[in-house]
Amino acid sequence: MSKIGVLLWRHIFESGDVRRLAKQVQDLRDLTIIRDIPYLDDGERGHLLDRYERPGLPDGAPVLINIHGGGLFASYKEVNANFNYEWARLGYRVISLSYRRIPETTLWHQIDDVMAALRFLKEHAAEQHLNLEQCVLVGDSAGALLGLFALGINGSRKLQEEFGIPAAGFPVRSAGFVSVMLDTRRRDPMCAINSVITEKKDRGKPYEKYLLNPTLLLRESAWPPLFLVTSAEDLIEKDTVKLEKHLREQEIQHEVLRFPKGRERKLVHVFSVMYPMYPESRQVYEKMQAYFCEKGGLGALPQ
Repeated sequence: MSKIGVLLWRHIFESGDVRRLAKQVQDLRDLTIIRDIPYLDDGERGHLLDRYERPGLPDGAPVLINIHGGGLFASYKEVNANFNYEWARLGYRVISLSYRRIPETTLWHQIDDVMAALRFLKEHAAEQHLNLEQCVLVGDSAGALLGLFALGINGSRKLQEEFGIPAAGFPVRSAGFVSVMLDTRRRDPMCAINSVITEKKDRGKPYEKYLLNPTLLLRESAWPPLFLVTSAEDLIEKDTVKLEKHLREQEIQHEVLRFPKGRERKLVHVFSVMYPMYPESRQVYEKMQAYFCEKGGLGALPQ
């Protein structure tokens, strides 16, 4: 029944995204987009990534790695296309990656996918014109959760050993988490994922406790500065509130941008990803970019 529930939620999520994206078609002549680069060459749609950039962007431009959301069970990288267009127009070389989805896979394998993508970027940095010395990561909802795991593993030899997953091979200077989905034991309609994020072979493994309680990661790793975004109308705002509390307790550098209830429009879950034309979304990009520069030590963007 849980798998059926997850697939039902997938249909609901993806149907809404199809309708939204159909209304947001853009003129992309100002961008160069290379699609469907395999980071694992196995024919799996979840093992592809895209690169977005302005034509003529210098090799030294900063890199932004984006991990899309979808509750761990829905969508691929294309769902965040409009979000990534905006960051590319700002002067980033944007990498947008997909990963396999539950219930066809598990959370451990999704984390492994993300780390495999990061190691691919390191291995092919010259070929892909990636300045990984100037790299930030942005994830929304479930993508923010996977970003949290990726950053934790990347900054801790202990976590690398416990998960059995190698590091990316390069540091991430700062990260932005939009409407993070922190809890993997849901007590809301998304509870359909609870019984399918792990499997029998995960039981008793050193990493299982982190899958069931991701806040434990915060005690075990070195963290870059984190910028959190949520809103009063974010249906899982409490996850960001919880993460911020734990970041405070662990004295991890961070900042939170929280929007009140919108006056002219609803500022819903991941609104800045879905609706980049909103004035409030522009504020997210401006404030997050300023944070990356100030706290992450990111260099100036190409003009």
